Amino acid sequence: MSKTLFAGEYSSRNVGDGIIKLAIERLCRDHGIEADFRDFYGNPVQDSSFTLPHGKTKKNSFKKALLQSAAVNYAISILFYFTRYKKIAANYDTRKYKQVIIGGGNLMMDNFLNFPLLILRIVQQCERNGTPVKLFSVGAGKEYSWLARLIVSRIVKSQAVRSVMCRDSHSFQLISAAAGKRHAHKVKAGFDSALYLEREAGEHTAGGVVGLGVIAPAILKTLTPEHPMSDKQYALSWWEAVVRALEPQVGAARIEVLSNGSNADNEFAQELWEALASKFPGITVCTSIQDPTDLISKIGSYRALAAYRMHAAVTAMAMEVPVVGFEWDPKVLHMFSYCGRQDACVSMAQFRERSAQDITATLLNETPVRLDAIRESLRKDFQTAVGM
Repeated sequence: MSKTLFAGEYSSRNVGDGIIKLAIERLCRDHGIEADFRDFYGNPVQDSSFTLPHGKTKKNSFKKALLQSAAVNYAISILFYFTRYKKIAANYDTRKYKQVIIGGGNLMMDNFLNFPLLILRIVQQCERNGTPVKLFSVGAGKEYSWLARLIVSRIVKSQAVRSVMCRDSHSFQLISAAAGKRHAHKVKAGFDSALYLEREAGEHTAGGVVGLGVIAPAILKTLTPEHPMSDKQYALSWWEAVVRALEPQVGAARIEVLSNGSNADNEFAQELWEALASKFPGITVCTSIQDPTDLISKIGSYRALAAYRMHAAVTAMAMEVPVVGFEWDPKVLHMFSYCGRQDACVSMAQFRERSAQDITATLLNETPVRLDAIRESLRKDFQTAVGM
């Protein structure tokens, strides 16, 4: 009963989730916390273990079409609540632990009820076993459906749930509203746990290359279809305009297209590079990111980074690399805002108004973010979560 169980997306295909786990491991190490990690499949996760599958996954057009249907996704999540999620929660064997901490990451987002229903099952298991639950550095996505709001309300109101530490003010507002006045005191505003990471002495010396961190238009089409970059042809033209403005400043050989490692991002990064290579000889592409240390090493070597992916931007800030971000989800803009760099994030409202020349100038003039105060807050938030 002396150990703490951490549960989260620690074995997902998203390298950003691996970055989060790495930060939580370091928080545990720095605070002497004896911990076990389990992923959202119920499997044990070894310290610092994270590997993306090699090669391309087989495409199933029929399955892909089905999963584009909101009704199908909601039905799957509800079915899993009565079957798979019940089994996963039982497999955690929470009675063996003094407490369960869920997080970090965007785990309280609606996501067709997927995460909220799984978390509810874990909470119910902890209720039966008398095990306290805390949620640490969690996000809530853009908005809640009425059913997601009910599920989140049930989670926060549980007697087993002692606290919910949010990673941004938008998530704090959504979860607090769902909790209601009687239970809103459990909900606190905090920071993204990955900002706790920092450049180790002598590690990842910054060079002269400027990274261009992409997100696949197909991903945006699913999550934020109203964003102009959800149109692939527009995205290709937009990136070409940025490279055209950047190339006279740094040279094509010092520009690299970067994918965080997902198959969709890898494919788009490769397609973008192929479209640019003949026009800008010397430009490179990186589609070899397999784990968090790859991403940290690559981004840590850049002079500056333009980043769409949330944890590409977070990693740049943690590694003291100047970064410009682009809002496609509220979490991105909020992260830049609470780090004191709102002007370094291109909001959706101003996206079409910002020229390639303006973005390039902002990128080359940015300076590293100072995170000392935020890291100290994260230490205190973590101490609160683990009961120190």
